[in-house]
Amino acid sequence: DGSRVVTASWDRIANIWDSRTGTLIKTLRGHRGAVVACEFSPNDTRVVTASADNSARVWISANGSLIIILQHLCSVWSCAFSPDGRRIVTAGFNSIALLWDAETGKCQLSLQREHNNILTCCCFSHDG
Repeated sequence: DGSRVVTASWDRIANIWDSRTGTLIKTLRGHRGAVVACEFSPNDTRVVTASADNSARVWISANGSLIIILQHLCSVWSCAFSPDGRRIVTAGFNSIALLWDAETGKCQLSLQREHNNILTCCCFSHDG
């Protein structure tokens, strides 16, 4: 409903804010490198963050609990949930995008070979 905003920072944390009052609701701590991307799940119950520490992480948005670490071989520059919230896509410094099961954290697919430089962004189409 747009009542919360999540921000990512080079200070290695992500923050969840109340979008009406500007009040800080929750700080997501655990990354060991800059947090460069973040997104709420479609139902707003989870947040995914991408970091220069070679990981993306999935958090419970209500309490800030870390539930999944998606480990990469390089810095992760982008992350996004699928429209149904069942998958996550991440994009890395090594020109590879990975698709993950959002519940188990298991890597399902690797998208590679068509880019010859760092992937800076990734997202799913909205048609499901």
